[in-house]
Amino acid sequence: MEPEELRPSLSTFVEWRRIHLRGDEKSEAQIFLDRLFKAFGHDGAIEAGAIYEDRIQRRIDYLGVSYADLMWKPRVLFEMKKSGSDLSRHFRQAFDYWQQAVPTRPRYVVLCNFDEFWIYDFDQQLDAPMDVLRVEELPERHEAMAFMLPDEQPPIFENNLVEVTREAAAQVSGAFRSMVARGVNRLQAQHFVLQCVVAMFAEDIGLLPSQMFTRTVTTDAQNGREAYDLLGSLLREMNTPGNTSGGRFEGTPYFNGGLFADVQPVQMTDEELRAMRAACTTNWAAVRPEIFGTLFETSMDAGERHAYGAHFTTQADIMKIVGPCIVQPWQKRIDAAKNINDYERLLLDMASFRVLDPACGSGNFLYVAYREMRRLEAEAKRRVDERRRSSGNADQAAFSYVTTDHFLGLDSNPYAVEVAKVTLMMAKKLAADELEGGQANVLPLDNLDETILYGDALLNPWPRADVIIGNPPYMGRRKMADELGAGYVGELAERYPNPGVSDFVTYWFPLAHDALPDGGRAGFVATQAIRDGDSRKRSLDYITTNDGHIFDAVSSQTWSGDAAVTVSIVNWVKGSPFEPSEKTLWLDNGELRLPVEVVPPSLRAVTDVRKAVDLAVNKRPKSCFQGQTTGNVAGFRLSRSAAKDMATRDPGSGEYIHPMLSADPMIKTLGISQYVIDLPHTDSIKVHAEASGALDHLRATVLPTRESAAADERRNNEESLAANPRYKRKKHHSKFLEYWWRHAYRRDDMLSAVAALPRERYIALSIVAAADRMSIYNFVGAGVRPDASLQVFAFDDDYSFGILSSSLHRAWLDERCSKLETRPRYTPTTVWNTFPWPANVTDFQVAAIAEATKNIIEARESYLDHGITLGRMYDALRVSGSSPLRDLHDALDAAVLDAYGFAPGDDLLAQLLALNLAGAEDPAIIGRPGGSQFGSIAYSSTYRLEPDPLN
Repeated sequence: MEPEELRPSLSTFVEWRRIHLRGDEKSEAQIFLDRLFKAFGHDGAIEAGAIYEDRIQRRIDYLGVSYADLMWKPRVLFEMKKSGSDLSRHFRQAFDYWQQAVPTRPRYVVLCNFDEFWIYDFDQQLDAPMDVLRVEELPERHEAMAFMLPDEQPPIFENNLVEVTREAAAQVSGAFRSMVARGVNRLQAQHFVLQCVVAMFAEDIGLLPSQMFTRTVTTDAQNGREAYDLLGSLLREMNTPGNTSGGRFEGTPYFNGGLFADVQPVQMTDEELRAMRAACTTNWAAVRPEIFGTLFETSMDAGERHAYGAHFTTQADIMKIVGPCIVQPWQKRIDAAKNINDYERLLLDMASFRVLDPACGSGNFLYVAYREMRRLEAEAKRRVDERRRSSGNADQAAFSYVTTDHFLGLDSNPYAVEVAKVTLMMAKKLAADELEGGQANVLPLDNLDETILYGDALLNPWPRADVIIGNPPYMGRRKMADELGAGYVGELAERYPNPGVSDFVTYWFPLAHDALPDGGRAGFVATQAIRDGDSRKRSLDYITTNDGHIFDAVSSQTWSGDAAVTVSIVNWVKGSPFEPSEKTLWLDNGELRLPVEVVPPSLRAVTDVRKAVDLAVNKRPKSCFQGQTTGNVAGFRLSRSAAKDMATRDPGSGEYIHPMLSADPMIKTLGISQYVIDLPHTDSIKVHAEASGALDHLRATVLPTRESAAADERRNNEESLAANPRYKRKKHHSKFLEYWWRHAYRRDDMLSAVAALPRERYIALSIVAAADRMSIYNFVGAGVRPDASLQVFAFDDDYSFGILSSSLHRAWLDERCSKLETRPRYTPTTVWNTFPWPANVTDFQVAAIAEATKNIIEARESYLDHGITLGRMYDALRVSGSSPLRDLHDALDAAVLDAYGFAPGDDLLAQLLALNLAGAEDPAIIGRPGGSQFGSIAYSSTYRLEPDPLN
């Protein structure tokens, strides 16, 4: 519909509503919405695909089923209220409906009382609607609801506070970075900029009169020198008790003795002063307290952000913790209260309720928690007032039971602590504006010096709290020493011996659980590593084996901040007083809600196989290996031409140059084009005599880096020993230097196992696979060296290839593996060591699997002959469609299932787990890996991937 048609149509709708509707929610909501759809060019709401009274299964068990007035997925959800209703009171209902409206959750939510539209985009902001428009404004401001058009258009909102916040952050951050670049002390610059931000915020929300800050930097101060004197005076007056009685800053109220206790202004350059003047033009009343978090992030360089694991979460994601841990249990109590005495007891309990974020960063979790508790308090007070009015009693004014000093934080970054204090101070004013009409006096601002504390949560005691929430820092175990320092990591190892963690975040879970009182709740955002392996044992397994119950969790979802990671979100309760009778597991990137009886520590909606145990028959003899790790890829690896040249010039070296295969070339190319130097020698004299050409090459390319790494290791050992006499000296790189011409991990055991195979081939698999693609195994010639990206199985038979290639083994892999982002990583300790092979298989079953394998390999050879790589073959199978290769894999799965004797209709993982546990008790129940034990019937194919001859 063109604008010239849309405006008259909407004007007709506005006039129709004025003449014909009283604004009754029950009798008129549907006709109002139907006419609105028609005004935007549809035949009607139902004709457009919308659903009236759409069923919403509420998250909390006692709430049961509710019904959204209109659901039009994936565009918008409408919730109607009667004319004159205060729509702010219904934010909680609208947000709850939106959270539960999965899958294909609508992008926008509209609250409407027949007179106003409050338009929300909860993925962007929660504190306020993206726009508010009266019905009569609709013809001229229809762009705000452009998502209603038959051909959807991006809406244009007038209250996008996130965008305002970003612009404001950019302005003041530019001034900060300029100060640091010219040598101003970093902490002094941070503190000064933060004081300026609070002053601008304060004058725009009415706390600092007469635009004092703006007038100072734009009119009174002509240059940075004058601004230094004037701003210093203003900031000191803001820290002086009482109101300033005279002078330039007469009327300045007392703010607090916290942020403004230390006033050290910075003499700004002309450019910095211009940036601050530009910042004053921002309407800081529209800036969300997340501005402080943004400032915190942008004022740190990338290295510091990484070192602290500092990342930030959207409010919608924060509510995935604050909702289950705080809002829902209190809302349940509010709804269950029957009289004024019940509500007053509830409010008194609110007054003693304490929330802790032990890695609070800039305070966004505490901010959301505080605002939600103030909303809950306001709802309880409204219900008290309604009951008092109904009994003829006058309204009774009440102080706030929810106070900022009960929202506690710890952080190991001193600037983050100051930012978090300010964030929470501003939350108090914003809550007063929202809930009390801005009448409350919030000055002086609360001094939170004893509430938000500087300290390391892993080394310092935690304050007492009823609920613990947050987004603890995370980084991989291998980076911890580099990022945090070996001395600090050593101190952690001493305090928490043998943590078995793969990520820094794992430390927080047992600490939080131990700190909870009985009935206390906790919720953390963490990397998805907590679902798997040793990290799970030290985090979620610890919780569930120590009287903890996970009741709401997002299995995995894409991170909402800047970091390109996948996270899990976990909420749990200690003990049982508040344990929900229905638990929820969110799947499909948090877009699919699954009610479950138990949320397992694996956070997966299938049989929990964490109880599987290692099987001795899989571990001895060893047959599953990682490929070779050279330790210096550029030095050891050669192109085909370089390998040929070296072998020609020095035939002795040619004996130790081998074709080499990596995961990507195996899957994405048609042959082998790279080579590797592999010197097995342990005697420097012999290696010099037998392979001088190769040794000269490695002396130039490998030796310098190993010498440098060994020197760094020695220096790090000395520094760590000085800091901690009990530090255990590292010898990793010194050992590499001793045999600098050898691979870091040559895998001699693997080479011996492969050399013993009669068919001169082994099975290879990319260690890291695509998340939604079949595992791609391949037979590789025994003379080809696999690198560290490949998992090697020392089998040369088709039966073994078939078992490994089956969807049954892949299902076990998916549940037992570790993950790189969402991609499964084959981990022998958890996957291979526990996977039970079928026992008592017949010759016919072995032959059937071998034959099915041969058929797959021959089909693949045909595609390869046509230039189609393995990757392209299996990528094509990710989507539905007829394919002979898909049919052959289905036939293989049927043959493998028959060999196991499993019931196809039952949970296959449960059957595998039962077989694993039974085999651990009685090894005769399970089979021995490998098909050579069955003789020739296990062999059907002869294919192996080989390079062209080097000469």
